[in-house]
Amino acid sequence: MRYLIDNFKKTWEFIRETKSSYVDILLMHGFLMFFLTPFLVSATQFILRQGGIAYISYDNLGMIFSQHPFVFLGLIGMLLLLVTSVFFEFTFLLLSVYFIKIKKKISLKQLLKGTLLQLKKIRFGTLLFFLFYFFLVLPLSGIKFNSELLAKFQIPVFILDVIFENRVAFIALFVLFYLILIYIAIRLIFALPEMILKDKPFKESVKFSWQETKGSFLRILSQFVIVMGTFAIVSGLSTTVIILVQDLIETSAPKYALGSAIFLMTALQVVWLINLIFSTVGIFFVTIDNLGVRNFLPATLSWYKEETPKEQANWQKHLKSTGLVVLIIGLVVVVGTSNAEFLSNPASVKPITVSHRGVDNKNGAQNTIDSLIKTSTDTHPDYIEMDVQETKDQQFVVFHDFNMKNLTGENVKPNQLTLDELTTFTVKENGKEEPVASFDDYLAKANELNQKLLIEIKPTKDDSPEMIDNFIKKYGDDIIEHGHTIQSLSFDIVAELKEKKPEFVVGYIMPFSVVGPPEGDMDFFTLEYTTLNSNFIDSANAQGKAVYAWTPNDEDTMSRMMFYGIDGMITDQMTILNKTVKDNENITYSDKLLYFVIGIG
Repeated sequence: MRYLIDNFKKTWEFIRETKSSYVDILLMHGFLMFFLTPFLVSATQFILRQGGIAYISYDNLGMIFSQHPFVFLGLIGMLLLLVTSVFFEFTFLLLSVYFIKIKKKISLKQLLKGTLLQLKKIRFGTLLFFLFYFFLVLPLSGIKFNSELLAKFQIPVFILDVIFENRVAFIALFVLFYLILIYIAIRLIFALPEMILKDKPFKESVKFSWQETKGSFLRILSQFVIVMGTFAIVSGLSTTVIILVQDLIETSAPKYALGSAIFLMTALQVVWLINLIFSTVGIFFVTIDNLGVRNFLPATLSWYKEETPKEQANWQKHLKSTGLVVLIIGLVVVVGTSNAEFLSNPASVKPITVSHRGVDNKNGAQNTIDSLIKTSTDTHPDYIEMDVQETKDQQFVVFHDFNMKNLTGENVKPNQLTLDELTTFTVKENGKEEPVASFDDYLAKANELNQKLLIEIKPTKDDSPEMIDNFIKKYGDDIIEHGHTIQSLSFDIVAELKEKKPEFVVGYIMPFSVVGPPEGDMDFFTLEYTTLNSNFIDSANAQGKAVYAWTPNDEDTMSRMMFYGIDGMITDQMTILNKTVKDNENITYSDKLLYFVIGIG
């Protein structure tokens, strides 16, 4: 209990003493958010355009390397610039917290000078360690370094779903791997501060951290939990109070609801900024605090020069005046106007509803005709999403997995058997048993039901060269006549479909987005919902392309996607989606504030 109380006291003292660094940290974050991050994205897009490359993903890196070496080198250069920029941000924040800890004032000018000096001293080993630590260990361990530069790098939730839905052994291995990463993250926590504050070599710093954290793992980890938990609780309580106040005003004094919502939304943004400061530097506070307790912090740094009161006064006066003017203009003109427009606009546009693999709340076996009939009849989705693969005899079967063992018990790939052989198998899922369907039969039944399909073409390396030609020849006119659409994870297939049959409505499924919507003739993009934000949707819509989210399965997530302006949603819970779409016709200002908080959180 004593340890808990001491850490709460330290956290409160840290919050109180960090006030002097608010402006510095906010200026740094503003520079990263509004200048450096957009520059990196635009520069990467420019490099890709020079090689005539429409997108970057895991499936075309080999092609870029072999066929576009200069583009590949340019992308490597952008990666190095990104890593160097994150290192700059890390060093800047570490130095800020260090000077707070030793209770010495430092100007923004000196902070930038000291940070740039560290960049000059950076070594290859330091950069490799930084890559390992901040792009692998910390994100996966859950000890989050809140950097705007790293905001796009996250694990899509569908990868975790695959792990947790399939095998107990995989779950156990994942949990073990996660625990190991947490352990490594804590044991190496002093390495980078030693390199930066004491100019120690890479190997010596890593060895020092490993030795000094021996026997202290749980203590340091618990301090992280206490410090970051305190910030989260304070921020969460503040946010809850603001939203409840808005809800109360809407109920008791509705004529003031819009004005209060504009004011309270601004208050939410202030809370977010304050929480951003504390959560961003929280990791540095724990690290510096532990080094200070062990008397490992240097008394001062060689480049630091304590400024005279006159120098401090002039500089601080100029900075505060400038900051105050910018803050007032920002709040009154930009933030206030933006919030008013945001809150006055319609809450959301009714999205296209799509049933994922033709199933609603496990009402049948995926991609089977029986589920198609049930879901179409009971929930009336705009589209039913389903998967097709080429068979050994160049026909098309409705099946998702690249191996049939999990759903049929047969350890074989769809492209290893003929269509007649495949349709003798039975899909067993959700307590149902239904035959594997040919695409001909599935399409015919959908047409009979007047049910539109979202057809996902799932390619493999063993597909015939004529696969797309055969598909277009057999089904092209039927697809256009009945208004079906197509999508694929393969950019090449999307491009080929649009080239050979421009009338098709075709979408590109993106596993993740780093540099925004790719260029191409596709009609829409499909993204995993955890990687989506309103900026991507706005950018895609500006190109005349729609955006679908897959697979939001709860009401809150669906409402948030609608709040972003999503054009379509692919879900396993069609009944919930139908209800959510109907309920969101009367969304309140307090609902908008809640979705805004979730969106920026």
